[in-house]
Amino acid sequence: MPEYRIIPKPEWYEEKEGSIEVSLAAEGLRPAEFASDVYPIRLVTDQTLEPEAYVLTVSENGIEICASGDAGAFYGMVTWRMILMQVEKKDGRKVVHCLRISDSPRYSYRGVSLDESRHFFGVETVKKLLDQMASLKLNTFHWHLSDDQGFRVESKLFPRLNSVGSRRACAGLRGCSLEHRGGEYFHYYTQEEIREIVAYAKALHIRVIPEIDLPGHTSAILAAYPEYACDLNGIPRMFATASESGIFDAILCAGSDAAMEFVDRLFSEICPLFEAEYFHIGGDEALEGHKIWAQCPRCRALQEEQGLHSRKELQGFYMTRVGKLLKKYGKKAIVWNDCINDSFSQDIACQYWIADNAGEVQRQSRMRDVILSLTEYFYFDYKYEKLPLEKVYSFDEEKIGFGGEDQRVIGLECENWTEFTDTPEALEFGLYPRIAAFAEVSWTRRGRREYRDFQERFAWYLSYLDSEGINYSRIADGSYRNTDSYVFHRGADGEEFLQNEKLKLQC
Repeated sequence: MPEYRIIPKPEWYEEKEGSIEVSLAAEGLRPAEFASDVYPIRLVTDQTLEPEAYVLTVSENGIEICASGDAGAFYGMVTWRMILMQVEKKDGRKVVHCLRISDSPRYSYRGVSLDESRHFFGVETVKKLLDQMASLKLNTFHWHLSDDQGFRVESKLFPRLNSVGSRRACAGLRGCSLEHRGGEYFHYYTQEEIREIVAYAKALHIRVIPEIDLPGHTSAILAAYPEYACDLNGIPRMFATASESGIFDAILCAGSDAAMEFVDRLFSEICPLFEAEYFHIGGDEALEGHKIWAQCPRCRALQEEQGLHSRKELQGFYMTRVGKLLKKYGKKAIVWNDCINDSFSQDIACQYWIADNAGEVQRQSRMRDVILSLTEYFYFDYKYEKLPLEKVYSFDEEKIGFGGEDQRVIGLECENWTEFTDTPEALEFGLYPRIAAFAEVSWTRRGRREYRDFQERFAWYLSYLDSEGINYSRIADGSYRNTDSYVFHRGADGEEFLQNEKLKLQC
């Protein structure tokens, strides 16, 4: 009797005697197809189960999915469909062996990010990603929509955010990234497209969290509206949407009431497009901008007025003010960990990406919600030599200081930054198959995880990716030579990994 290969691994899997034959209207795994299936499935409501938990029972009397609500029922159906793709056929019907699966997630936040400021992918690519997320029971899409290299949301209140901020001179990014090429790059999502994607994600039980990065990473915003930058003794500064990669000193003025009103009005327009309770406001890599704040009379005056001792504290004060604005629109703020300190309101969540202030983040996790997305485990723009599949799977929150019961870790997130990723194929190459290991780490409890067991189930997942036409990496284990020390994934076929040896990688 075969054990069906389920990713992420369920909490409890028990084989039973017997089998059942079922007809099948659609054989794919895409959750969007669920409504077209004709199965003898009985849905049972059990309010004692957790919101995303389910119990799937296959017996000779039929198929039953027990859940407390729609999310659990949905994940039960995802597991059922994964089983159906693996079972044997008999006279045009499928024979499923009897079993009982009882399952629930390790974390309530299981996220995937996509940076579309650096490179834009469009509605169909995002929907394809959402389909694959749902098939792995991932429930949060973090959408990075504004950075130095482009503002990607339609604004009717501030049209120059699109006519200027959504446009840059070159498609490629010079510097530590892809070379300038392709001429002008001009892309953004209309508000109607945003609503379409949010609705599509909602049907898959995925929440969409937008990110508008503040107060740094704002070259595109300030190119459109330079009046919201610092006033350096009356000398105007000119900005351009960046056609380079890197960290810039473009920063919104912390001491300007007009700049804060701009943020408020922008939120009043963008927040209603998204139903998720969270809104990401960035806060990362602002130190270059702090040097501008140090020269700005308005920022210095605000820092003195509030009794703040440093520009880091001034940023905490600024981000807390922005968080209060979000509350008016029913949102809770998330910020990156490199800016976090005690000057931030405790209702602002912290996303832990860089280990420079590990001890501080561990301390902060006892007073605010924390999301773990460390570069060394979950940055999928890193090449496979630096971050192979097994390294993703090896993640253990206890080993990095987040195993305490009093620590408010709400979940995990994998990151897809796109300085180097300029096509859907390149995005898929970096994301797949590592996303499968990430999904299991974020859903399945540590005591149930073992890499060799995962590899046995993983073989089926690769065949599924083949059937979906996904451009996944065949070098997931990192077992190849490489003399190039460069960190990031570049391209869709893996050739970059051996570029110094002038060898073609066979993928």
